[in-house]
Amino acid sequence: MLIEIHYGNGSILLVNGNCRSVNFVNYIRKHCCLSSTIPIDLCLLNTGEPLHLLSSQTNIVSADKRRFPFHSHCVLTRIEEDGTYIPLLNDSSLITNDFLTKLKRATTKPIQTKSNTKTTKQQAQKLSIEKPKRRRSLKAVAIVATIVNNFKH
Repeated sequence: MLIEIHYGNGSILLVNGNCRSVNFVNYIRKHCCLSSTIPIDLCLLNTGEPLHLLSSQTNIVSADKRRFPFHSHCVLTRIEEDGTYIPLLNDSSLITNDFLTKLKRATTKPIQTKSNTKTTKQQAQKLSIEKPKRRRSLKAVAIVATIVNNFKH
């Protein structure tokens, strides 16, 4: 997975995303001259969706290969203490109001409201009864069939 990282005054850093997140972030910090105390992340240029580099110790490609295209264009962002993502790119052709809106929408956490509805006994019983059905493995079916055939003969 190739990632084009847009940062600074229109600079682009082309990196291979097939590595551990820690090494990937350290490489970005080194080439973009960023301190290790600044929390950073990458956000997709077309959707504003963050890659969450610091929350994972896995390979970026193996974890997200289905979600992201082979060649991604990302913007380097700084994460503030309140969770706000600030683009570290000074290019008005890429950082548009549309991108900032997408970034804000993709990075804000949904507000969870507490519902004050009480569950009745019937609802509680219904929830406890409805468990997802397990699929039987073929091996277990073959064992049972063998045992049944042995008892018949």
